[in-house]
Amino acid sequence: MIYLETRDRDFSRKLKRILEKRAQVSQEVRERVEEIFQEVKKRGIKAVLKYAREYDGFVGKEADLQVKPGEFLQAEKSLSEKEKSAIKKALKRIERFHKNQLPKGFQLREKGGYLRERWIALERVGIYIPAGKYPLASTVLMTVIPARLAGVREILLTTPAPGGKIHPAILYSAKLAEADVVYKLGGAQAIFALSLGVKPVKKVDKIVGPGGIYVSTAKIYAYSLGLVGIDTLAGPSEVVILADGSAPLEFALSDLQAQLEHGKDSWGFLLSNKQSFLLEAKARLKKEKGNLVLIFCRSKKEMIKLANQVAPEHLELQVSQPQKWAEEIKTAGTVFLGAWSPVAIGDYLAGTNHCLPTGGRARFDSPLGVWDFLRRQSEVYFSRELSSSLGRLAIDFARIEGLEKHARSLEIREDKKKFQD
Repeated sequence: MIYLETRDRDFSRKLKRILEKRAQVSQEVRERVEEIFQEVKKRGIKAVLKYAREYDGFVGKEADLQVKPGEFLQAEKSLSEKEKSAIKKALKRIERFHKNQLPKGFQLREKGGYLRERWIALERVGIYIPAGKYPLASTVLMTVIPARLAGVREILLTTPAPGGKIHPAILYSAKLAEADVVYKLGGAQAIFALSLGVKPVKKVDKIVGPGGIYVSTAKIYAYSLGLVGIDTLAGPSEVVILADGSAPLEFALSDLQAQLEHGKDSWGFLLSNKQSFLLEAKARLKKEKGNLVLIFCRSKKEMIKLANQVAPEHLELQVSQPQKWAEEIKTAGTVFLGAWSPVAIGDYLAGTNHCLPTGGRARFDSPLGVWDFLRRQSEVYFSRELSSSLGRLAIDFARIEGLEKHARSLEIREDKKKFQD
């Protein structure tokens, strides 16, 4: 645990060092990921199966990689009605929220032509679902639902299957959310199988979903080669809690502990302008292991400034009048307003997406949504008359930039005025 006060002379330097530590990737990881890529590219499915057995504990042959209909049925039977009811309720709420994200194109008409922009769904996407220590069935819903609402033609889901088995809640959620195919495959090898199209795994246009350091590094690598699009990167999970002492301390402590449950690399920040509140929190968290940072701030203004600087994945406002505070928050994945809106409810049933930018990426990235499965395409239609009218100005512009062949491509149309399109 780290305890800081903003009035300390070296506070800024210490905080900078903490924030830089959040998303570090070792050279060893990068080299290992590149090695896996080269092997998969060279040896195809043989390399994929080798790594699946070595890292995932996969048991089986190539034919066993794709989940069969009977396995979905068995998964549904193994879940209680109570468990299935929770999953169904989450699906409905996530679907209701994300339906409102569907964007509309537009068309600008003018005499002799028009400009148009339309949204087009991606053809095939890959969705990665972590399933190490915790089977994240909720992430299945958070990723497959917006993809389906966007109109993606084929949704391929991949997840580790130790011993050849996938947790029944993941399979049930995948079936309920209408994923088209589920593969028993995890790690960097899954990312590269989807990126390259290693039979029987189909090549996808984009890969989304959180994962560990090897998965995230593999996504960056595949993207850098132009093989696939990717969503925002999922680094270690994090929460920032702003507390002014108006909510019970137990709420803040419990939410910090819940965040650290994700893993030893997760981060929890507690900021308060009430020192007695913070010192009690420090005493009660002294045996807690993990990345905990407690910061005493001199004012509400400092608390908000620091929250925006950290740009966290999750931000809780355990303060009086949280709606007013929220207006000043500009860089957070999702903001949870008030004592009764913990991150955990957003993880499952609020309806907002829990795939969020981490490591300070909330400064420029957004939660996963329907638009992540769409692309914008522009159209230009000019009649001969409109082209001639604007073409003269475009010729002048081309010559300002010294691009003579650009100018000629416009002038040639002036020479062919008798041509009728």
